[in-house]
Amino acid sequence: MKKSIATAVIGLAVVLGLVGTSRAEERSWAWSPLGIGLAAPIQLPFIESDVYGIRLGGFLGYNNDVYGLDWGVANLSAGNFAGIQVSALSWTEGDVYGLQVSAIANVVAGRLIGLQAAPVNVGWGPAWGLQLGVVNYDADFAGIQAGGIINWNNALSYGLQVSPVNANQDEFFGASLGGIVNYAEKFRGFSCGIVNVAYEVTGFQLGVVNACDTMHGVQIGLLNLIDESKLPIMVIANAAF
Repeated sequence: MKKSIATAVIGLAVVLGLVGTSRAEERSWAWSPLGIGLAAPIQLPFIESDVYGIRLGGFLGYNNDVYGLDWGVANLSAGNFAGIQVSALSWTEGDVYGLQVSAIANVVAGRLIGLQAAPVNVGWGPAWGLQLGVVNYDADFAGIQAGGIINWNNALSYGLQVSPVNANQDEFFGASLGGIVNYAEKFRGFSCGIVNVAYEVTGFQLGVVNACDTMHGVQIGLLNLIDESKLPIMVIANAAF
């Protein structure tokens, strides 16, 4: 008898989830203060609806906007998220404002303002705040990045980077503190690591090997290379202004 009831409940939830998906598409304003489920589409409110309050998504929670406390194994949002999110994996197609803590990864397609903590943090859009992870990747970043292996920014970035490898594919303003390699297309600030490499530097490089094409500042290290300089190779120290 208990098995029959459980089967009926699960079957009803599946039907409601499938029906609710089409209804939510027709009524994009549909929302609930509580989201609960086993795995989408076995959930309430239905897929594409909003949750303003608490979402307990089970194995897979999938909604549009989620504002509040979000707890589950895999938390997916087709819209924006604001609040506190705790999961194994979080994926947000819109913007994120708040705190994300995941056991595997945080992925944000839109804007990030807040704190991310996970082995892997990925931001396809601009990010402002704090990232703590093994691997941190962003389009452009402003704030503090602490990576166990690498911090990688693909556009203009500002702040403090601490990682064995800091890689900036565009211009970086601030301090890069890397155990092994610091790299930037254009570097403005202080770079400290075993190897510091940039095409254009304004500031200070401190390491075993420092290398750049153009320099407006000082290098201190065992080997210092400034390609466009009257003294392109120097030991201990080099400078150009």
